[in-house]
Amino acid sequence: MVIVGLLLLPLPPKLQTVLISNYDKLISNPNISIILSFIDVLIGIMFVDAFKNGFGMIGKEDEVIEYSKNLWETRSRKFYSQRNMYILGAVLSFQVCIWFIMMLLKSTVKHNDLLSGKIAQREGDKAANEKPDPELAERARVLELDVKTLKKQYDQLWAEYSKKNTDTTEADDKDDKETKKDL
Repeated sequence: MVIVGLLLLPLPPKLQTVLISNYDKLISNPNISIILSFIDVLIGIMFVDAFKNGFGMIGKEDEVIEYSKNLWETRSRKFYSQRNMYILGAVLSFQVCIWFIMMLLKSTVKHNDLLSGKIAQREGDKAANEKPDPELAERARVLELDVKTLKKQYDQLWAEYSKKNTDTTEADDKDDKETKKDL
């Protein structure tokens, strides 16, 4: 719970990077990895056993009562099995949540580092390229002139199409009036 709580806090980027890198170093240690794998397998086996015992008694409660002749003992075993199953299921769920959160945080830290590196690189490039290049300035001037020419052509074409559209509309209206008179 503490690990999940710490991971979900909005920590400063440097502290988050340190926390993630230390966690990654700890998990990549072969000894710790073997211990965690053993614990996961043990919890999984205990969960399966509790599941089998807890739900195995549901249909056979009457038979077990006749065999043991003690109703409360049977109910308490069933209760403990179900309790253990819920607790172990929660532990397994938390392990999966912690793993998933760590994967997300690793990718977030990695992308933040890449982004901050790119931003710093761009700022360095801007500082190095403060002097305008005369060839680029000339090329930009030519391209701006081309854009202005294209805008003028567009405006002229739009005006021509609008004019033809109004002429066509007027001709259609005139034809409609003549057709109505003939009828």
